[in-house]
Order: sequence, then C-alpha cells, then structure tokens
Amino acid sequence: MDILGLIKDKLTDSVIEKVSNFLGEHPENIGSALNGAVPIVLGGIMRNASNDEETGKVMDVLKDGGHTGEILDDLPNLLGNFDKTQLLITIGSNIFNHFAGSKGNSIVEKLSILTGIRKTSASSLVGLAAPLVLGALGKVVNKEGLGVSGLSRLLVDQRESVFGALPPAIANQLNFKSSDPAVKPQTDEKIKETKKEPTDNQGILSWIPWVLVGLVFLAGLAYFWKYRKTVKPAEPTAEVGVLPKQDSTFSDNGTPSVSSPADTVSGFSDTESKPFGQETNTTKEDPINGEKVEDSKPLDKKNEELGKDEKKITFDNIFANQPIEEQLKNTKAWISLNTNFKNNSAEISSKGDLDAVVKYLKTNRKTKITIAGGSQSSKGTLGEDRAYAIREVLLERGISESQISIQSSSVKDVDSKVVLKVK
Repeated sequence: MDILGLIKDKLTDSVIEKVSNFLGEHPENIGSALNGAVPIVLGGIMRNASNDEETGKVMDVLKDGGHTGEILDDLPNLLGNFDKTQLLITIGSNIFNHFAGSKGNSIVEKLSILTGIRKTSASSLVGLAAPLVLGALGKVVNKEGLGVSGLSRLLVDQRESVFGALPPAIANQLNFKSSDPAVKPQTDEKIKETKKEPTDNQGILSWIPWVLVGLVFLAGLAYFWKYRKTVKPAEPTAEVGVLPKQDSTFSDNGTPSVSSPADTVSGFSDTESKPFGQETNTTKEDPINGEKVEDSKPLDKKNEELGKDEKKITFDNIFANQPIEEQLKNTKAWISLNTNFKNNSAEISSKGDLDAVVKYLKTNRKTKITIAGGSQSSKGTLGEDRAYAIREVLLERGISESQISIQSSSVKDVDSKVVLKVK
C-alpha cells in the first residue's frame, strides 16, 4: 500500500485552492509545499518507529486519536470551515512537533525556503499534513487488521517512496537514508547462537604460524650477527659542500689576511630564492671588512618584533585578499563566502560568491567541498541551517549532491556567516 499515493489522490485542485485561500499564499506554491509536507511528517513517524515498542506508541496514537481515515474523505468540507481548519492545524502541529522533536523548527524553515512560502504558512502545512498521514495509516491498519508488527512492515514498505519525495536538506535533518532501514520489525523468534568447540587437531594447527614466525626471526638474527660490518667513517674531503679550513696569514704590511671559501658551497647562493619565512629586510656590518651584509631572520621572528596592534604576516593574511576563484584553486583552508542572509535567518538575501563556486565545481566535477557556518552564524543551529541553504542553491544550479557535504558545527575562528573548504 502506497501511503503517499493514497494522500496525494485526496489533494485535489479544489483542496489546494481552499488551503491557499486560508493561508493567503499562491496555489502553485501551496501545492508544492503540501507535496513536501506529507513525506516530511511520514518520515518523522518512521524515524521514531525504530522498534516494536516505539511502533506500539504510534499504534496507540492512531487508536486514541480516532485516526480511521474519515478525514481523507471529508477533507473538502473540513477545509471549507475556517474554525475546523484552524483546529485541525493546531492539533496536527502538536503531532508533528512530537515526532520531529528539536528539528521541527529548522525543518519548517527549510520547507519555507524551498517552496517560497512564509514560515508561518509552512508551519501550518506540516500541521495540516500530520492528521492526513495518521488518517491514511489508520485507514490501512483498520482495513487490513494490522497489529504492531504489521504496522512496522507497512512503514518499512514506504521507505523508498518517502526518501525519493524528501528534499535532500530535510532528509539530512531527519537522518533519513535510503540504504538504512527506518524501522526494524522484531519477531518473537529468538536466534540461537551455537559455539563450535575446537578439536585437538585445530588446537595444534593454530600454533604452526607462530612457530614459523619464530624460526624466521631467529634466522634473520643469525644472518645479521654473522655478516654485520663495522662502517668506518669517511675521511672529510675538500669537495663541494664542505667548507675548507681557513688559512690565516699576514700580508706584507702586517695586517691579517683571511682566505674565504669558494662561492659554490652547500646552502643558498646570492642568486637563489630562499624559502618562505626566511626573507631578509635588515643589514648588519661585517666585523672583518666593514661591509654591509644582509641579516636573515625568519618570518616568525619578525612577527615577534611587531607591535601588539600590528597584524602578523602569515600566508593566510596574504591569501585572503585574493579573489575567491584563486582561493578555491590554491588552498585547503576555510574560505569565507560573502553570501548574506536575513537577520537570524537561513533565508539568503544576497548570493555573493556562489556564481564563482558553481563555475568552479562544474569545471572540477571530482572536487568536493564542505560547507559550514562561520563565527557570525554560531548561534544554535543557525550555521548548519545556512550551510544547507547554500547547498540547496548549488543543487539547483546543477552541482552534484556527491560534491557537497555539510559540517554541523560552525567554524568560530573565521569571521563570516558561511564558509567552505575544498577537500
């Protein structure tokens, strides 16, 4: 039995129009939102029915609430009455919040973003969908005389159709995956485990590998002892890379003369570029000939000499000023996106750098990114919700779902609303 199909048949154009007039939203948006709200509620019920005990609680809700499916047949008349419609939504909202738990608010906000309706309207729609789903389940249970185990199997049968109807962002909120069953019906049969006692032959055979390992070790030890050689250290030579002993002599006028080593020695020559962090920017006086020579100091030493109010010279400081296209190519660090959102909301007000991100990911189809909230989105689940909002935009622009992953915790050391990292 297809529960989603049973409910969808009852969501006629007349029903959608009545809901649209009640909420003051466009009928097309309401139709799309209802098609999303129904699998959301059913998915929440399936997630909670993880065993026979929890499924029994769902069965109690069906019986105690009088969910026999009559609501589906009388839906047009109910929606024609304002007070009955409001009461239906109020009761349904309590049911949805029970099954969705702490994720209810973020799920409603994502449904609002995806369908273009107000958040209050999205909340009313999941409230309306809850009694419809329970009514459909109750109708099948009564018609087929199902018990708890039968209800468990019925919910398992709905998994693939529900997963296919859920938007990816909301499926992640519900921890709903196609490969892992949502419910695991239990039976009264107990599985008996038998342990096979090892035979005497098996006990003997189990020692053979260890004996072989011991023999190999002893053979290696004997070989090393017999053929080991004492390596005599090589005499130092005046080859390239070794500084010869300086020959101090006196010139005709009595002043000391020091012979300098060859210009080509191990290390950096005057024309070679030194690694990042060893640039020179000061000079000092040579104690022998009085000439000015470069004073090489590592970058971290220079940073120690900077004042407290001066910004340290680091690779990240320099890199952050580059265009985002270059950052995507050249770094594995978190990249700050200039995407803007409405205050304390996951609703995008300005897409900012997303065009460049889309172009990069389409050009590099094997590249994967991780999206997270920044320090400006560290309040509650705001960072995660904003990351999912960015993900939805990328999916709509044709980016593969396999290229994108979401980090639930915000990156508090990056001053941004949303950040991403190239894997």
